[in-house]
Amino acid sequence: MAEFTFFVDADLYGFGAGELAADESDLHEAGVRSVEIPTGYGVDLGERIPVRVVATPKGLRFYARLLGVRDPLQLDELERVIAAADARGEFLDDL
Repeated sequence: MAEFTFFVDADLYGFGAGELAADESDLHEAGVRSVEIPTGYGVDLGERIPVRVVATPKGLRFYARLLGVRDPLQLDELERVIAAADARGEFLDDL
């Protein structure tokens, strides 16, 4: 498993984007083990909400698609986190 924090547009999240087009069983089947979404956040985060996800590589990529993440910096960082966790052998039991 690996952990990644997505940063989601607060306006879109507030207008229904927080409801994903997947249910809990879909998430577990894809390899998502846990999701932590804050119920409140300070103004220091600006216009983005952090969404912390623990999942397999497949699960992290699945969740990124559900959130509609298109930011190249976030996608590059996601792949870097997956590669680092894989290099540490964290996904050996996740096959």
